[in-house]
Amino acid sequence: MQFATIFIVIAIFALLYYLRTKLPQIKGRMGEKSVVLSLSFLPDNEYIVLNNILLKSGNYSCQIDHVVISIYGIFVIETKTYKGWIYGNTNKQYWTQNIWGNKYRLYNPIWQNDRHVRFLQRILQGHQYPVYSAIVFLNTSSIRLYGEGGNVLWREELKPYIFQYRDIVMSIDDCRRIADYLTRLNVTDKEGRQSHIHYAQQAAMKNDCLTEKDRCPRCGGILIQRRGRYGTFLGCSNYPNCRFTK
Repeated sequence: MQFATIFIVIAIFALLYYLRTKLPQIKGRMGEKSVVLSLSFLPDNEYIVLNNILLKSGNYSCQIDHVVISIYGIFVIETKTYKGWIYGNTNKQYWTQNIWGNKYRLYNPIWQNDRHVRFLQRILQGHQYPVYSAIVFLNTSSIRLYGEGGNVLWREELKPYIFQYRDIVMSIDDCRRIADYLTRLNVTDKEGRQSHIHYAQQAAMKNDCLTEKDRCPRCGGILIQRRGRYGTFLGCSNYPNCRFTK
């Protein structure tokens, strides 16, 4: 009887430890699933939805929560399941999360998704279709942002945001070809996805070593020294896509 009690206590602690370590992943998956459900109601004669795709190009990879390929353009969607108070500037590298007085630094999801957009555009070189970014928060947090742009939305605002674009830029057959191409590039094996997670963690550590002065305020690229007609200056590493100089 005593052995059974000890076993139950150990099992409970093991379960609590597992939930504590896996809860962020579980929450993230649930959040993405709710957006998947919302996107599933888009008309399939105008929209094709790809969820949780991992694309690789050379030594770089990029995981995107949702890509919607439509006759009106391509939508790249990042889902966030943060809780508490979220506040920051749309043009700054980091935001702040406040949970019961405990503050945490968050990487700006607008910048994060802008990188996803640029990566997808590189993958689709030769296709000049418009690509739109959207950051979707679930109704588990309160958000106060300063600055302009970014397309930060609540989940119920996502479909109206997509539906506002009504200019046809490609046929549904073009959408299918792009979707088939991205599906072929999608990394589905466990080893490949674990490798991406390891790379993303290393990249995050590298980003933490860069101050805001090292970052382009427009796109989040790295400011590097260049030489021009009138001497040296700082320019964005994403030139010519971004022409910011300092």
